[in-house]
Amino acid sequence: MDILFQEVAAHTALARSIEQLGTARFWRQLVLVLRHWVPFDNALIIHFPAQGAPQVLEEYDAAPAPAAGELYLDGLYLLDPFYQAAREGLASGLYHLEEVAPDSFWQADYYLNYFQAHVLQDEVQFLLQLPEGVLSVSLGMRRSFSAVELGKLRLVSGWVLALLGQHWARSDIALPAPAPMGDALARFGQGVLSERELEIARLILRGYSSKAMAQRLGISPETIKAHRRHLYAKLNISSQPELFSVFIRELGFSDERPMA
Repeated sequence: MDILFQEVAAHTALARSIEQLGTARFWRQLVLVLRHWVPFDNALIIHFPAQGAPQVLEEYDAAPAPAAGELYLDGLYLLDPFYQAAREGLASGLYHLEEVAPDSFWQADYYLNYFQAHVLQDEVQFLLQLPEGVLSVSLGMRRSFSAVELGKLRLVSGWVLALLGQHWARSDIALPAPAPMGDALARFGQGVLSERELEIARLILRGYSSKAMAQRLGISPETIKAHRRHLYAKLNISSQPELFSVFIRELGFSDERPMA
């Protein structure tokens, strides 16, 4: 009997989501209907325009937790593996963190210093490719998503993506102006590092190991390590955390400023 009532509640919530298409209440209703399927801990809905700063459309926390910080919106999103995968042409769909994250992502400073505090331990995202950019619905968990929970989300992903597309087409959302600072990750280290060193520095920040970088760039791991030593020397640093600190300063934040 409890299962029957749960199904009734889930279908009722879905009906209300459909009713709210094109209105400002749609985003919160979508979050609520998804929680009928999986009890995630937080949700963040963002539009990443082709040009310009990301725009937060909805935030949800099941329990008090740090909200998405301005540091993320001002440029740290450039290290987000979901964002990078979408920018590189990942098709619309539901994706688990393990599917898109670089091999050393869980040792990267982005994960250790930002992700664990804001997204928590695990994440899935519904990604919808749009002519105006990418629409992201992120669901975060304090633990890993179970196989059953991932299966449920994959089951509903078809109608979730359809609703996202319909709502976007019907709503009048003001797109942000292009960010004057541009892509901080693309600009990072320019004038100091060579093009190859810049490429490797960006991949280090995103959480790629030397082996994965070598495979991606088509060069040997030894060459990667040599470039890594050179770029560290040019930036007067000696570790990946220091490289992350340099990037944070590039965004206009001091090392002492909290990521919240």
